[in-house]
Amino acid sequence: MAELVPVEAWHDRVAAARAEGFDYLWNLTAVDEIGRSDHIRVVLWLRRGDEELRLDALCDRDDPHLAGITDLFAGASWLQRQVHDFFGVVFDGDDNRPLLNHAGGAPLRKDVLLPARLETRWPGGIEPGQNQASPGRRRLVPPGVPAPDVLANPDATPAEIATSAAGTRMGRSR
Repeated sequence: MAELVPVEAWHDRVAAARAEGFDYLWNLTAVDEIGRSDHIRVVLWLRRGDEELRLDALCDRDDPHLAGITDLFAGASWLQRQVHDFFGVVFDGDDNRPLLNHAGGAPLRKDVLLPARLETRWPGGIEPGQNQASPGRRRLVPPGVPAPDVLANPDATPAEIATSAAGTRMGRSR
């Protein structure tokens, strides 16, 4: 079971968990909550022996900030930089230099268009016996790439954007 921690209490709650004996940083990552809420969920797993503690924080997707915890767990530095690289979460007071993604942007956010996926043929792009010019077929959208017409639609909801990025067949927008 996860404990939802308010963003402003993140550092204090992690410090309290460490004081309670949860002194093993197991993982730190993020999840794009688009379609459910306008947040990026940062997830931290800590361990005390065989006992596990999961702490979640919901950062505003428009300006995601969270207090850094490297003063509590030095190993969090690499994980925080990875979350910053791929989800755009800024860890206040800590190192936010690019670790892996030097191209910029936040490619693991579901509302980010991945041009390379659109420009490169991918193995599931067409079905057996179908060619690129097959008439009357709905376009098969690659997983992780929101449909361009959905992204261009100013009335598209976060749920529609998330659905269009799921790798499903998309009908025409109405």
